Amino acid sequence: MVNNSWCNNANVVTLAHSCSPNLELLALKLRLFYLPREFTSVIFNTVYIPPQANMDTALCELHEALTQFQTQHRDPALIVVGDFNRDFNLKRAVPNLYQHVTFPTRGNRTLDHCYTPYKDSYKAQAHPPFGKSDHAAIFLIPKYKQRLKREAPVQREVVRWTDQSVAALQDALDDADWDMFRRSTDDVSEFTEAVVGFIGKLVDDTIPRTTIKKFPNQKPWVDRTIREALNSRTAAYNAGIISGNMDEYKSAAYGVRRAVREAKRRYGKKLETQFQQSGSRSLWQGLRTITDYRSPPSGLMSADESLANELNTFFARFEATSSSANANGASANGTIGAANGACAGPTIEQRPLIFTESDVRRVFKRVNTRKAMGPDGICGRVLKACADQLAPVFTDIFNLSLTLGIVPSSFKRSTIVHVPKKPRPSDLNDYRPVSLT
Repeated sequence: MVNNSWCNNANVVTLAHSCSPNLELLALKLRLFYLPREFTSVIFNTVYIPPQANMDTALCELHEALTQFQTQHRDPALIVVGDFNRDFNLKRAVPNLYQHVTFPTRGNRTLDHCYTPYKDSYKAQAHPPFGKSDHAAIFLIPKYKQRLKREAPVQREVVRWTDQSVAALQDALDDADWDMFRRSTDDVSEFTEAVVGFIGKLVDDTIPRTTIKKFPNQKPWVDRTIREALNSRTAAYNAGIISGNMDEYKSAAYGVRRAVREAKRRYGKKLETQFQQSGSRSLWQGLRTITDYRSPPSGLMSADESLANELNTFFARFEATSSSANANGASANGTIGAANGACAGPTIEQRPLIFTESDVRRVFKRVNTRKAMGPDGICGRVLKACADQLAPVFTDIFNLSLTLGIVPSSFKRSTIVHVPKKPRPSDLNDYRPVSLT
């Protein structure tokens, strides 16, 4: 029995009905008039396991049926209820299900169960039995909150790399007077800092940025075409309310349906392409998308300043020991250690290494743009797209650094990220320092 104000008979479909000595199952698919956006439908499973049934066989049959439903229907709200005639937990067979009935339903045993994949989605209350039944009636009070209400939207700023913006950046770098930076100072570190800062300023002024808001219940195939179609439908509806002519609204509503179908088709083709490509990266990306795998949260949940200082002191002890050992060795040999990253310059017998513009240009064009940029703030896309414009000035920096035997300070700077080795780190040794240069 289904309440007609929630769902009509046209939206109720029987998925499976089976009766065996070990399991009786009736599975219905319901498309309610109102559903949270993260659900496409409700799959309601009624289960009865006879007292004399083989529990292992019954669980295998039930697990196979539930797995088939979840595979054939994407993002359903799965509900499993019934008389299991056992005081056990279905979580043994289906680990992602949660039991919501926590009180005895017949005598001192919990024989009637209710399972969903969502923790704390129902609050169960015991009521008197119906008629002459010896099982208590169970009243389930929904506690589930929509994902949109449980999680806040995520806003992030993205850089819009277009052919026009890249061409504008290349033109700006072509017009740059690099000799002005070279003549302004004799220090290679200051020269490098000025060049890097100028490039970053040009990128910020030339490449447009936009803020994207992603809602927690947003589908992966939702793109700009669907948003534009929705905005057009809303505008047509408001205009139709004023004018009384809803023809444009109907046309816009059909346009939304077409946009959704096309977006789903493009998204499906994108997933197929990820498996057809030969790269392992696209293969694993497709597997993560299909399985909806999410990396476990990091154990470092708070940005405590005292913890950061303790970690810096803890890991810097190796550098302090190495510096003192080098200083003692230099004093014993009667030499003075070079400061500020300086090392002994090339002698007369040694032939200094010289880079050419073609060498630097070739390396820049082979940069992996998917890797994160270092502390200097120049991303790999800038180096690769503007290799012809940046090769001359960076060739001068590299050759000057080799000639003087000094590494620019911006090239030695790194960001240390402390990655927990354990889910719950309790000691400083439980963190692994990872350097981003």
